Amino acid sequence: MDAFGFYSGFGKPRPKPTSIGSGGFKIPSQDNYDFYLKTGALKNFTAIMGDSIAFWNDLMNHPNYDDWWEDRNARNFVTNIKPAILVVGGTFDAEDCFGAWSLYKAIEENNNNTDNRLVMGPWFHGGWAGRGEGSYLGNIRFGKKTSEFYQQNIEIPFFNFYLKLKGTVHDIAEASVFFSGENEWRRFNEWPAKNMVYKNIFIGGNGKLSFENKSTNNTFSEYISDPAHPVPYTEDISLGRTREYMTDDQRFASRRPDVLTFSTDVLEEDLTLGGPLVADLMVNIFTTDADFVVKLIDVFPDEFKYDEAEFGKGNATAYPMGGYQMLVRGEIMRGRYRNSFSKPEAFTPGKITQVKYTIPDVAHTFKKGHKLMVQIQSSWFPLADRNPQKFVDIYTCNDSDFQKTTIKIYHDSKIILPVLK
Repeated sequence: MDAFGFYSGFGKPRPKPTSIGSGGFKIPSQDNYDFYLKTGALKNFTAIMGDSIAFWNDLMNHPNYDDWWEDRNARNFVTNIKPAILVVGGTFDAEDCFGAWSLYKAIEENNNNTDNRLVMGPWFHGGWAGRGEGSYLGNIRFGKKTSEFYQQNIEIPFFNFYLKLKGTVHDIAEASVFFSGENEWRRFNEWPAKNMVYKNIFIGGNGKLSFENKSTNNTFSEYISDPAHPVPYTEDISLGRTREYMTDDQRFASRRPDVLTFSTDVLEEDLTLGGPLVADLMVNIFTTDADFVVKLIDVFPDEFKYDEAEFGKGNATAYPMGGYQMLVRGEIMRGRYRNSFSKPEAFTPGKITQVKYTIPDVAHTFKKGHKLMVQIQSSWFPLADRNPQKFVDIYTCNDSDFQKTTIKIYHDSKIILPVLK
């Protein structure tokens, strides 16, 4: 959805300087789910685009990770960095919640003496730069003007020191990261933090998540994935992709039969996660391809309300927060790339297969009294295009190639959590 909506206008040729931006494709609907579903297979979007959008055609001609993609991977070129670097990003940046974390790590790995620091706030795209005060996103409140804090306490001192030779940067940590849930800034000497340890949480029967593997005899949960009825990424009706979906209430998805939902018991103490997640699924499908979406969710207590004294009466009563299922992080893996982004592989129908992939970093505390939830599904539409669930070239396949399939998720599957001790 982002690629089509953006490049249909932004990607138009501009052979001469102009002060008027190009308009994109005029979608004949206010419901993006309806439009993208009715348009169908990817090649139908290519037909709408026409021949003038070079980057769209490049995307369609390079479905796998090859030299074209390798040449555009910024992490391959951050060597011999001389200037001081402040890498800034948003933990809820819908355009790119991967890039800032990963760029910081790449600079660290490839340079010995670069003054390279990281700031991650609870921001949407550009939220660090004055696009709002950073005290909320969607229905979730952070209790602080995080953007203002960053600008006054990190950005201005950093620029003053390195551009004007004024002041000091001694008070700016190597990594300054805002943890939602507890709604506090934390300072680290490195990222991921030294006190981060990986801990397995297992998917079990009856919708349970447990830190102990209680599965027996290859038990599983299953659902039918039907490309004709894909799981929406949000319950909202809109034309553009919302930025608020990154913290959206997931109760709408929990109610669908094609979404598996697993949760812990009520937490008896705070659980703080800081770093990348790993989804390690054991799956069995009855076609030759499928997608897998794993979502990490914070389930609020049924009686939860924001404190009006802290957050204001309007904010505290704007949405029913009791039982809220806050999306903390979600990520999709196209199953054919489970072993390599360069060499896609078909599934063998009926064969238990591992699908293991890394999910971008999180910085979130699940508070005592909350629950940790995981949802698993096979579409996230129209955020991601539908998988025909058949091992064909998805960029050129036909509408007739799309088929439903039964998907089994075995109960020894696990999510590897980055727990801060």
